[in-house]
This record gives sequence, C-alpha cells and structure tokens, in this order.
Amino acid sequence: MTKPEVIIIYRTSFQRVISWISAMGTFIALIGIGIALDSTALQWVGALIGFLVIYVVGTKSNKEYSIADARKRLDELEAQT
Repeated sequence: MTKPEVIIIYRTSFQRVISWISAMGTFIALIGIGIALDSTALQWVGALIGFLVIYVVGTKSNKEYSIADARKRLDELEAQT
C-alpha cells in the first residue's frame, strides 16, 4: 500500500499568507498558554508542537502543481497501479 499524496493545484498568495499566519498563531498561542499558566513544561511542549506545525506548513506548500503538472503526476500514479 502506498502513502497517500495530496496534490494542491493552485493557491493564491493570500491563502499562503493565511496559512503562515495560522501556523504562527498556533505557535504563539501554545507558548502563551504556558506563560499564562507559569508552566515551563507547557512552554516547551508548545514550542515543539509549534515547530512541528511550521514544518508541516512549509513542506505542504512545496507540493503545489500547475494543472498540467498535476495531470502528469496523476498519470504517473495511475500507471503505477
């Protein structure tokens, strides 16, 4: 069984900015909760989860395809099965 692949056809600059703002918001919120509760452990966990979210958002944005490239990739995947 192969790993599922997400193909993003097109994303506007506004959508990219919103994606990064939400990732940074998650990062700040998680650490902020740790600061508000005066919990060093929660701050570290928030930082680790925040970095993970930023990593996922960064790698996800590298898989954008034009319509022609997406069609080509789908043909390659279909040929493999």
